[in-house]
Amino acid sequence: MGEKIAELESYPQNIHDALISAGYRTSKSIAIAIPHDLAVDTGLSEQTAEEIIARAVSSISSPPMSAKDLLYIEQKKGKVTTSSNSLDSLLAGGPWAGEITEISGEFATGKSQLCFQLCVNAQLPKDRGGLDGKVFFVDSEGTFSATRIGEMAIAMDLDVESVLENIFVTRVLDSHHQTRVVQKINEIAEEENIKLVIIDSIAAHFRSDYIGKDRIAERQQRIMQHASSLTNLAYVHDIAVVVTNQMVAKVDELSGASQKAPALGESWSHRPQTRIVLRKSPGMARIARLTDSPRRPESEEVFYITDGGIRDNPRN
Repeated sequence: MGEKIAELESYPQNIHDALISAGYRTSKSIAIAIPHDLAVDTGLSEQTAEEIIARAVSSISSPPMSAKDLLYIEQKKGKVTTSSNSLDSLLAGGPWAGEITEISGEFATGKSQLCFQLCVNAQLPKDRGGLDGKVFFVDSEGTFSATRIGEMAIAMDLDVESVLENIFVTRVLDSHHQTRVVQKINEIAEEENIKLVIIDSIAAHFRSDYIGKDRIAERQQRIMQHASSLTNLAYVHDIAVVVTNQMVAKVDELSGASQKAPALGESWSHRPQTRIVLRKSPGMARIARLTDSPRRPESEEVFYITDGGIRDNPRN
């Protein structure tokens, strides 16, 4: 008999040993896994993996509570400021801890710039609009810029080296690697005090790895598993998860008219708690449209991308 882990003692011996051998030593690590990956890692069937994950999720879920209690918890939730009062107002304070916020937009609308600003701001004390924690940046398109983040830190009179040291960066090269990174974040989240996770962008590899109509169903399944892992990661560790998304042409089946919409389809669209779409405006201005939120009606706000970062109108 091998090493016994108290948190996993209730599992049958063969499952317990398979989980430990594969590196799954806590309910949290299991809850954030993708069934296919857990099955591959442990040698168990995918159905068994799904049952194990469901059991782990149940074990760490909060018991039922009153709406009054939930209101108190919500009022205490952390948020990370965007450095724009108008954009913060649109987002009810900024991206929220424990939730997924999606930022969509076409090329050069400011998605990555906003993410860079959040990388800096998440490190601020809570009384300054931060989460007082570190950041994990998942770079799927080679967009990460330490230089640009340094410029934003200087504009806020922060120590550049300290700010950059508190940002973990991983370049992912395919969708499978991207989903695996979530497990890595889960393993170090508490020890490293990670409070913001950014994926820029979530769609790129899924769109390139699953090409053709015959692979749409497989792609959607993997996307939804990835979404569940991110949802659980945000919930378990009280992390603000921010993802950027590309825009694609969407054709209305009745009229035949085409319009731009965030990628990854309808199933994914229900997973982020908050969704905004960015578009260009003259000069430094950008327009953010709130398309989905549990706290705010659909509306728009203007913000600006300046040399020092995200701001309200710099001319005022």
